[in-house]
Amino acid sequence: MSRHAVILAGVCFLTFFVGLGRPALTDSDEAFYAESAREMIERGDWLTPYYNGQPRFEKPVLYYWLVAVAYVAAGPSPGAARFPAALAGVGLVLVTFACARRWYDAPTALLAGLIGATSAGIVAMARQALPDLPLAFFVTLSVWAALVALLEDPPGSPGPRPRRAWLLLAALAAGAACLVKGPVGPALAALVVLPLAALDWRRHGLPSRATRIDLALAAALFLLVTAPWYAAMALEHGAGYLERFFLAENLERYASDRYNAPRPAWYYLPIIAGGLLPWSPFMLLWAPAARESWRRRILDQRVLRLAVWAAAPLAFYTLSVGKQPRYILPLLAPLAILLARAVTRSLEGTPARRRALATLGAATGVVVMVIGGLVYRARPLLVEWNEPATLSVALAVFLAGGAVAAFSVGAWRQGPDATARAGVIPTLVAAAAVVMAVGAHLVVLASPGPSPVERMAAMLAVERNAGEPYGRHRVFDRNLVYYMRTAHVELPVLPAAYDFLRSPGRVLCVLRAEDAARLRQDGLRLQRLGEVRYLNTGNLNLRTLLDPDPQRYLQRVVLVANRQESAP
Repeated sequence: MSRHAVILAGVCFLTFFVGLGRPALTDSDEAFYAESAREMIERGDWLTPYYNGQPRFEKPVLYYWLVAVAYVAAGPSPGAARFPAALAGVGLVLVTFACARRWYDAPTALLAGLIGATSAGIVAMARQALPDLPLAFFVTLSVWAALVALLEDPPGSPGPRPRRAWLLLAALAAGAACLVKGPVGPALAALVVLPLAALDWRRHGLPSRATRIDLALAAALFLLVTAPWYAAMALEHGAGYLERFFLAENLERYASDRYNAPRPAWYYLPIIAGGLLPWSPFMLLWAPAARESWRRRILDQRVLRLAVWAAAPLAFYTLSVGKQPRYILPLLAPLAILLARAVTRSLEGTPARRRALATLGAATGVVVMVIGGLVYRARPLLVEWNEPATLSVALAVFLAGGAVAAFSVGAWRQGPDATARAGVIPTLVAAAAVVMAVGAHLVVLASPGPSPVERMAAMLAVERNAGEPYGRHRVFDRNLVYYMRTAHVELPVLPAAYDFLRSPGRVLCVLRAEDAARLRQDGLRLQRLGEVRYLNTGNLNLRTLLDPDPQRYLQRVVLVANRQESAP
C-alpha cells in the first residue's frame, strides 16, 4: 500500500470510525436496516428482510446481509450496523484516489482522497446504517472500471488492454449496486458510461468483436450476481413482489410524491455545496478553467469524463419528483477529483491563481469558524452534554477555522512569493475538516450516557409484564423496536392510540407528552410511568442550528399505562 493510501486510511479512521457506535440508532431509516438485520439472524431467514415482524420489501437485500454479517462477527450494536457504510466510505475514498492517480498525478490524487474523506456529506453518511454510501461506492467503482475498459489504453503498452478484467469488475460492482438499492444503481452507471462510450465510438469506430464479446460476458456476470435473489423472492412471495418492488418502490418513488415531498429543480445545488463542506468555496476555482477552455475551444477529455460523471446523475435526480439529500452521493467522487485538480493547478499556476486560492482558503476558514459558532449556539438542545464540553469542542472547531483563515491571509499578502505557503492551505483545510467532523459528532450527535430511546426501552423493560402489548405513537417510530427486541403496535394516528389504550387488558404506550394530555382530555385515565427529553438528531438541519429553540425541537416523551397494575 502506498504512503498516500495509508494517509487516507488514517484520515478515514478519524472521520468515519471514531465514535461510530454512538449515538444510539436514530429515529430514521437507519433503524430499519439495523433491526431488519437483527431479525434476519433471529429468524434464520436470509432471503426476506423483516422489520417489526413484518416483511420489508422496500429495498434489496445486500445491505441487510452486510449488517447481519457484522452482527455475527461482533454482536448486534449500532456500531456494527454502521460498519458496512463506514467501510464503503473508505472504499469510495480509495477509488477516488486511484482514479485521480491514474488520470492525473499523485498530489491531485491525495487531495481528491482527502476531500472525499473529510467532506460533510460523505462523513455524515459513513456514520449512518444506510445503503446510500455503499451504493455510491459501487456505482463509482462500476463507472470508473467501465471508463477504463472502454476509453483508455494502458500507459506505455501498445498491445491489447486488459479490457475484460475491467469490464467484469464494472459488472460486478453494478450488480452489487443493484442488490443494494435496486435498478437505480446500474441505471446511474449507465447514464454516465453510455454517452461517453457512444462519443468515443463515434470518433474511433464501433467496438470490435472482441469488445462486444467482453461486453456480453460482463452482462452475463451482472445477471449472475443480481438475478438469483430477485428470482428467489419472486418464487417465495409471488410475481407481485417484483411488480411492487420495481414499480411501486422504484418508479413511483422517482416519479411521484408518494414517498418524498416535491422539491424545486434547483434543490440539489445547495445540497451539493453542503455535501462538499468545508471544501465548497474552492468550487469557484472551476470558473477560470472553464473560461480558458471556452476561449481556446479545447476541452480536456479527462475533464469531460468527470463532468459527465457528475452531471448525468444530477440531471437524473433533478428530474425526479421526490428528492432526498443523500441521493447526490454518487456525484461527490468526480466532483472531489475536479476540485482537487483545480487546487493543484492553482498551486502550479500564476501568482494571481495562487492568490485566488489563498482568498478561497480564507473564506473556507471563515466557514469553519461559523460552524464552530453554530455548534456552541446549539447548546440549548444538547441536554446530554454539559456546558464546558460543548464550549471546548466549539472552540476547537472555531480555532481550526481561524488557523486556516489566518494562514491563507498570510499567503495572500506574500503575493508572488507565496508558492510554498499556499501549498499548505489544503493540508490545513483537511485538518480543520477532521476537527470539525470528529468534534461535531462527539458533541452534537453522541451523548456521553444512555440516549433517550435507550432509557425509554429500559423503562419499558422494567414496567412491562411478560406478554403485555406496547405501542408507540409519533415518536421513536423506527428505533424503539431495535432496543426492545420485540415487536410493538404501530399507532400512526391519535384515535388509534386512544383505542389501543382503551384495551381491556393492561397495555403500555410511548408517546409525546402533549398527545398524552389530549388523550386525558378525551377521558382516558392514564398512569404515567416515566419521561425522557428527546432531540431527534436524525432530522437535524441548518435551520435547527440557526434557531436552536428547545420548545420547538426538544420533545417530552412519556411512557403511560392504561391502568395501574394490580397489587399482589
